[in-house]
Amino acid sequence: MKTYAMMVLGCKVNDYEATYVRENMDRHFKEVSFKEKADIYLIFTCCVTNTAEAKTRKFIHDARRNNPDAYIAAIGCLVQIKNKSEVFEDVDLLIGSDEKGRIVELILQGIKLNNVHETVGNDFEHLYIESYPTKSRSFLKIQDGCNQFCSYCIIPYARGRERSGDHLKLIEEAHVLAKKNKELVLTGIHTGRYNDGEYDLYHLLKELCEIDELKTIRLSSIEITEINDDIIRLMAQNDKLAAHLHIPVQSCDNDILRLMNRPYTIEEYMDRIAYIRKMIPDISISTDLIVGFPEEDERRFMNTCKKLQEIGFSFIHVFPYSRKSGTAADRMSGHIDARIKKERVRKVMDLERPLTEEYRKRFTGKKVKVLIERNDDGYSYGYARQYFYVKVKGILETGEIYDVIINEVNDEVIGSVA
Repeated sequence: MKTYAMMVLGCKVNDYEATYVRENMDRHFKEVSFKEKADIYLIFTCCVTNTAEAKTRKFIHDARRNNPDAYIAAIGCLVQIKNKSEVFEDVDLLIGSDEKGRIVELILQGIKLNNVHETVGNDFEHLYIESYPTKSRSFLKIQDGCNQFCSYCIIPYARGRERSGDHLKLIEEAHVLAKKNKELVLTGIHTGRYNDGEYDLYHLLKELCEIDELKTIRLSSIEITEINDDIIRLMAQNDKLAAHLHIPVQSCDNDILRLMNRPYTIEEYMDRIAYIRKMIPDISISTDLIVGFPEEDERRFMNTCKKLQEIGFSFIHVFPYSRKSGTAADRMSGHIDARIKKERVRKVMDLERPLTEEYRKRFTGKKVKVLIERNDDGYSYGYARQYFYVKVKGILETGEIYDVIINEVNDEVIGSVA
């Protein structure tokens, strides 16, 4: 039997799409490690950072070195925007941001092709997955594309315009996935903009809550402008919805938010966070932050640091601004030196640690629900519904959800079965 190897870069949407391809590849080929010699190599690419592009180049080189005669396929966002560049000159099959459902068919035929369309289609491509490979959670892609055009972001050019899945097909797929995994994570490029006619994200969440086998439903990420009152009330009333929202802020300075083309002020963002916490007191709210954006002088950076402390996120994913050709921000003046960006990342990480510890300590002595992912040395490990990692005494069944009392919070969160 011929062999294949797969490398997946980027976001949860890429992971979902790669899982679909893997499920279908496994019907015809045997998967091996990417480090091994394989007959076929598949690389799911990302274009968000320059690092992701450099990794793509490296993995293409590694694949060709491992097997000079291998068939190499590159898929996804970087392919969509750079398919005619020298990055992919040694690749046999190029698939951009649509027609991913054809990948296995083209590989079986051995077709060497640049199958990237200049404009991404307007129809949502349903990639039906029957079984997610992990024993803990499944991902369900409900939406693709973005109309926001933040000035730093290349994704609208790579993924195309917003489009959403048919809710009946999504519910059907969720029923199938729920037979194996008790937690379902909804993902998309702009998840909060899910819309199937009059059927929006609230209606989808409400119907998913009625699937008996599902015990936890989680949103991978959502914008502050898209968390309507119906969603908040549903989260407050139904404990199947995880008490965690990842809400990108990107900057806490209004001048920078304006330059980023973000659709809110920091005051509007903070007011909405306050309302969410009023309705769901123990909710975990995490965020994405970009530092070193053009024109972010020291005063504006300190404004961001001050507001981060006031908001009190449960954790922060911080990134140095990555310049991308073709975006509005690339053409701006006032670009920041790489050393300053690196130092600002460190400062935010130092600021985050006590915020994270303070949030987790509030659960000492309280009961939380934990999805067990692995066992090691007499302990079990998994994420609470508030999305912090818990070390639980004893060997528990992976993929199951347990009520756990939090006994101790220091470098680790340690608990015992209630």
